[in-house]
Amino acid sequence: TIGGRAMGGASPRLYSAACERNKGPILEVLRSHLVKSPRLPARILELACGSGQHCAFLAGHLAKDGLVQRWFPTDLGISEKRSSVEGYVTEEPGASDVVELPARELDASQEAWAEEVKDLQLTDIYVSNLTHISPWEATVGLLSSAGKVLPPQGSVIIYGPFKVDFNHTSESNAAFDESLQSRDPRWGYRDVSEIEEEASKHGLELVQTISMPANNKTLLLRKG
Repeated sequence: TIGGRAMGGASPRLYSAACERNKGPILEVLRSHLVKSPRLPARILELACGSGQHCAFLAGHLAKDGLVQRWFPTDLGISEKRSSVEGYVTEEPGASDVVELPARELDASQEAWAEEVKDLQLTDIYVSNLTHISPWEATVGLLSSAGKVLPPQGSVIIYGPFKVDFNHTSESNAAFDESLQSRDPRWGYRDVSEIEEEASKHGLELVQTISMPANNKTLLLRKG
């Protein structure tokens, strides 16, 4: 989620403190995953790019490692975020070389988006903090379209908080889940098993669940 604007007066950049805290650990997960990928350099579609903090940081660093050829940021309601994404990408060394600007409009819940990105030659899809702050249809659309557009051995990397065996992993997660559902009953934490089951319908296998700081997880799914 986006919690404010970056410091600097008239700066158009949105700002999320959570993004600043988690971008380093996420980078390490992506780096360790991509170095073993049979399809390098990667062409990554990012859903729910938000402020652009992840996009700029991750793409810039992975490009320096020679692991990313192209990074495509997208989001729902992107018109309100494009200048922020561009601001972060322009500021991050190396990011401008690989990030496609302007960021694209994409509604994950509309399964037709697979057709819109079919010519991008994607190898991977990355998404952070989408599954719990959106209706379940957005997660279904993500997995359904990923199954259509990714090549064999392509991957979906999903970062966020999840339930395990339908239990919260911390009291703070339980409280936040309750607050989300009070804002919109269609929102809320998903169980890892729910993601795994839905993914399997679209030719995707959950191959790794990685514990992250602050009671979050990264789910790594791979297309067969």
